[in-house]
Amino acid sequence: MNWKKRLERSWGQLDMSLNDEIVYYLIFDTNVLFQTYEKKADFTSFNFNATYDNVIDMINRLDIYNRVILAIPSVVWNEMEKQIIDKHDELLLKYKNTITKRSFPEFSIHENLVTSYPEYIKEKIAAYKAGLSNYLNKIIELPIASNQCFDSIVYRAFNKLPPFEGKDKKSDKGFKDALLWESVLEFASNHLNSKIIFYSKDNIFGEALLKEFERSKVASSLSICKNEGAVKTQLEMWAKEIDKYSYQPIEDFDENKLISEWLKSGDFLIQIINRDLGLVEKGRLISSSTAHLISIDNIECLNIDEDSKEYYVEIVLQIKYDLKDGGETSETVNAGIYVEVYDDSVYSIEDAYRIDENEVESEINL
Repeated sequence: MNWKKRLERSWGQLDMSLNDEIVYYLIFDTNVLFQTYEKKADFTSFNFNATYDNVIDMINRLDIYNRVILAIPSVVWNEMEKQIIDKHDELLLKYKNTITKRSFPEFSIHENLVTSYPEYIKEKIAAYKAGLSNYLNKIIELPIASNQCFDSIVYRAFNKLPPFEGKDKKSDKGFKDALLWESVLEFASNHLNSKIIFYSKDNIFGEALLKEFERSKVASSLSICKNEGAVKTQLEMWAKEIDKYSYQPIEDFDENKLISEWLKSGDFLIQIINRDLGLVEKGRLISSSTAHLISIDNIECLNIDEDSKEYYVEIVLQIKYDLKDGGETSETVNAGIYVEVYDDSVYSIEDAYRIDENEVESEINL
């Protein structure tokens, strides 16, 4: 065999090995990246929450940044844009109503000329998108499902199939979830020999949809992760698979260990029940209530002073109610909680609210 044919054969083998190489994707849902604006809000800029940076850090510490591609769906970008605009308009109105009723000689407030906040924040989002690509990690935008998927979405709606079920079986609340799920399915079918993590805190993305993915017989695999711990476990499996000889697990150093332990303590649950935080229902038919922690989904340190720290925490609680007629009932509550820690030993819930899924998963105008 002459050198030319030998070279062509070598290149062919190399091309085949590259084509056969598994590609790893991590897809984010809105509820993983969205910012909360209940207590602290900056509408002059746009960014994801700390969870995104935590995932990036895990990928880089496992040294698989050149193999794992981060995918942020167009649906998510659109939804987060609408979310910040809606919250801006709501809180700006409250702010104006407040400042017009009070004045102080020490402060003066003037209004900046911003002709259109939607246009303003669109530019900030575009700049943020561009900035994401300047780091080690490869980031792509997962496109909205093509028109060919429309019939499938309509079928899900009429038959109330996941993810159209929702809490109260109202089909209109599942449109965004169905669009996102169809986008994931189409992406997987167009990227054969891939492994995918779909990171979503929404319980509607569960076993039923995983079984649907398996029935589709797409030559890819899918894992749905609900929290950072599950993502960490899956990424470590990928890292070991990519290079088992150099694989090193992520060290279990947890800077949030102390507050995590407190969130699992009786003191935390007592504060949830006894304080008027709006998380536990009060009524003449209820004789007593108990709270159980189901999961800790996010911990973010907002501020550190000399003798105190401020945290924002997202959790899932189960609240059980004993009724005066001898019956009982329960509910699952997704909550955002602000915690002050004094002298690293005294923990106090300063504020709390129920996370409204409609706020996180608002409808999108396409």
